[in-house]
Amino acid sequence: MCFKLKMFIFKNFLDFVKFSFLLIIISNNLIAASIDFSYTSVRDKILESERVAATGGSIWLNAREAKANAILMKAKNQEITEGLRNPDIYAPSMHFFHAKSRIRRSEVFRIISKMPKGSFLHGHQRGMVSSKWIIKNIMSQFNVFSCRDQRGIFIFTARNHTKCVTPLENVCTERNNSPDKKQYDRVLEKHINMFTLHPEIGLTERNKLWEKFENIFYATEDIYKYLPVFREYNKRILEELYADNIMYAEIRSSLSPLYCDRNRNYSSLEVLNELEQIVKDFKKTHPDFIGMKIIYAKKNNANKAEMCKRIDTFKELYKAKPNILIGFDIVGQEDLGEPLQKFIDELSELPEGANFFFHAGETNWFGKTDLNMLDAILLNTRRIGHAYALAKHPQLWDTIKSRKIAIEVNPISNQILGYIWDLRNHPAAFYIAEDLPLIISGDDPGIWNGKALSYDFYYAFMSFTSAHADLRVLKQFALNSIRYAILTPEEKRQFNKIFSKKWDKFIDEIINSKY
Repeated sequence: MCFKLKMFIFKNFLDFVKFSFLLIIISNNLIAASIDFSYTSVRDKILESERVAATGGSIWLNAREAKANAILMKAKNQEITEGLRNPDIYAPSMHFFHAKSRIRRSEVFRIISKMPKGSFLHGHQRGMVSSKWIIKNIMSQFNVFSCRDQRGIFIFTARNHTKCVTPLENVCTERNNSPDKKQYDRVLEKHINMFTLHPEIGLTERNKLWEKFENIFYATEDIYKYLPVFREYNKRILEELYADNIMYAEIRSSLSPLYCDRNRNYSSLEVLNELEQIVKDFKKTHPDFIGMKIIYAKKNNANKAEMCKRIDTFKELYKAKPNILIGFDIVGQEDLGEPLQKFIDELSELPEGANFFFHAGETNWFGKTDLNMLDAILLNTRRIGHAYALAKHPQLWDTIKSRKIAIEVNPISNQILGYIWDLRNHPAAFYIAEDLPLIISGDDPGIWNGKALSYDFYYAFMSFTSAHADLRVLKQFALNSIRYAILTPEEKRQFNKIFSKKWDKFIDEIINSKY
């Protein structure tokens, strides 16, 4: 190879790879005869440097993990090869509603389903439980009524609801009188699930998607405030998380007051007490479950006086329950809500020890809604919900890295709410390539029957990462969810110990093909 070509390859290699040992070599000798700078060698070194720089790149696999990794990568490579042959039916590129049945048949998904995933760190309380379970259990086993408001929107309740403009109908009675009970349940479920046969329509009608999404929360709000339902529902949250090999959760909740049959109301503090007891009871029968904590979350349509009142309420609750209440967030459709900048004064009053976990950058806009990310960082947020627009703001990347502000990535949610279709083009692919702090979560999996985290982990692994990314990135996703959780030192020590045991068992199951 001629000297000029060697120098050209060497220069491009240095442009890509900036390791300290290379700088030492340069300072001693411009080109070292002992180093192979052939085209293939340089190309391999660049690819290896990308792998090392990405999420999971620093993880070392032991012998058994390496054996399990070979099985995982064989399955991944087979799916990718088939996808190249038949790109129109390649599940990682398809909308979840079209791909779900294909994903369930995936060997990669079966492995991921058995994987210990650590923590669920971005979820909304009333969107966590499978809608099918709600229909089968809540709607059929409790004294639930339905009506419609003046807009024609369904409301489920256990009391005389002031917004009802149609007579209350007993759901159980209607089902019993239905000639086809299964069809009745399917129709009922449409009011609490986002599924549609034609999700492609939503790409041009995002506001309508959000309207349907928020109407689901509106429809179920009152029935989930009914104390007996509240208890069963939140117990079910823990059951579904645990069934998907999740050991801890931080859930966003409005902590709205509850009601019961005796015309008694339960305050927000009593709601926290109820949640605390539900978690304690669950841990008695599931000792390897670490727990669940709450992020106080209110809608982003408030005025300054209302926001001030919300912060005051949070202060009172946090003072009483700092062990379970960990922070504050503002939620809702970000493009139509009030910006964080409007509430800078009010949000500066957070009590010491509490954290912000702001939704910010859940948008396709540039220079408008996405600026919430800047304000979230300036307000010292602990994590950022979604940060979908972060790739457009390079000045924020180093700050996020140096301050270890984790991005809460919710793949399926971003797709279902119309921000992206093919998840291979999601900006999280860049976040992973740059090893930005991030966790993978599910947002509202119950509203699209998303099985806690497994489907989101599948998309993250198959759509966001390189074809060469392997078990190391999956392990890093789980470890990140522990690292960026709000845990006491003792909780973190216990968590890491339990996770390590579960991970070793998972590796053995892969090797022995028990997945």
